[in-house]
Amino acid sequence: MLVGPRNTRRRVRGFTLIELVTTITVIGVLATLALPSFRAFVANQRIRNVSFDLMAALTLARSEAVTRNRSVDLKRTGTSWGGGWTVEEGTRTFHSQEAYKDLAISDSSGLGAITYGKDGRTVTTSTKFTIAPLAAIAGVSSRCISIGLSGLPSSSMGAC
Repeated sequence: MLVGPRNTRRRVRGFTLIELVTTITVIGVLATLALPSFRAFVANQRIRNVSFDLMAALTLARSEAVTRNRSVDLKRTGTSWGGGWTVEEGTRTFHSQEAYKDLAISDSSGLGAITYGKDGRTVTTSTKFTIAPLAAIAGVSSRCISIGLSGLPSSSMGAC
């Protein structure tokens, strides 16, 4: 009885070097194409988060003014609103916000503080806030926060 030649080649599992290099190259090209849109996405989300933080501070100031039956101020802490703000009544501070980097926050009236009266309406001139990146980025839009006659803030996309 004759025995045939044995199959001496073993089957090896895994990737070849050519397959690995090709996969890494394709991933690199896709990452390079996606990076600009991801940068715009991150910038838009930062602007959106800052607008929500400012709206929350305005709503808190209004709520505390009505609750305490006293005037409550939303004051900027730096030379501009981008330097942060505090919500306070006299010497009592309810909320403090730190500065934001690479974002410009400006108000249409150039106010240093927004004061809510005990009825929940603004005592100071009503104003609109514009939140935008310091450097222009393609695909990134600014946000506008306006304070209505009742004192409620509202947010919208685009310039004021």
